[in-house]
Amino acid sequence: MSKSVCIIGAGLSGLTCAMKLAKKGYNVTVLEEMTYAGGLLATTRIGKESLELLPHHLRKTDKYLLSLVKSLGLDTSVEWSDSRWHGKAAHKKVGYFKGGFARLINGLMQEITDNGGRILLSTTASDISQIRRDDGSIAYKTECVLSNSSRYEEISDYVIFTGSCRTFVNISHSLPISIDDRDSLMNVTYRSQFTIMLSLKRVGTEVYYQEFDDQPFAKIVNHSNVFGQREYGGSIVYLVGYTDVTDPLWIASDSKIMDSYFNAFRKLYPGIRKADVKGWRLTKTRYAQSEKYPGTDLHNPCPGLYVCASGIARFGTNETPLNRMERVIELASRICDEINARSSVQHDKSEIITPLIKDSEHAEDSLYGQNR
Repeated sequence: MSKSVCIIGAGLSGLTCAMKLAKKGYNVTVLEEMTYAGGLLATTRIGKESLELLPHHLRKTDKYLLSLVKSLGLDTSVEWSDSRWHGKAAHKKVGYFKGGFARLINGLMQEITDNGGRILLSTTASDISQIRRDDGSIAYKTECVLSNSSRYEEISDYVIFTGSCRTFVNISHSLPISIDDRDSLMNVTYRSQFTIMLSLKRVGTEVYYQEFDDQPFAKIVNHSNVFGQREYGGSIVYLVGYTDVTDPLWIASDSKIMDSYFNAFRKLYPGIRKADVKGWRLTKTRYAQSEKYPGTDLHNPCPGLYVCASGIARFGTNETPLNRMERVIELASRICDEINARSSVQHDKSEIITPLIKDSEHAEDSLYGQNR
């Protein structure tokens, strides 16, 4: 009998875990509170193209991420380009998908569903607890709230949580997690982030990436300088800033935040005028980047339960956390290996059968559809 896994969060790490485990024969269910998958890789339509709400690119050093891309057969769709980084000694090769990172997310979702997994959107996990089955074995019960305020429960042998550490602590009060681990997870603090995506008629510099410590924003990413205008209908520039939720700007209107960022942007590049803005969009990310890594390993707080979050991808180091895809993919791969090893001890690997086919109750669920 195949083991079941409940994965909370349909971002890159959650979908990666789901894909790897579904292909190994696990009965996988992914729960996502939003109406769409992707997490920090969520996209929107700009002109005739899909584009990420937050800036992303691939690096040649992304061992785990590039291995994932290759396993999905998407390596031939990656285009590598030279990029200029302000203040850096050399140019860097960065990669981007034809059609954007939506190809990666869609590819993962397709593999999950092709291997019998389910992706339930508009499904918010509200509590994780342990239960005892009739045969005496311990399982996890994940209670959820749906968009219509009805309730839903998912029973599974394993749970992988992929949101912020603080959110995890808030929905796992009844679990047998040590006080030290619970406190350490709560102490993983985060910076919040504003990202304004601009579509401009012109650009102010040929540089791809710039960092600042004297502006409202922390960095400028000139996406189209490297990856071209494609069919966006303009040049794409991201203004990215970090803030605290106690900052009055966090609850300010989108237009006020835009004015603050764009006025500072114009001072750097006086040739850019408001008339050059073809469109813009603000994205707020509450748990954008952890401020420091924990002192101990927190990814497996109790048997069969895992936390896959960039904020705990490293531990026992003074290294500054970087919210890079590579690190969460590395942690996701490690978690999947540990689940496989744990399952092989409890059951002979030959007992893992091919994935369950969707029953008629879910046969009409769309890949991007909402949970019933």
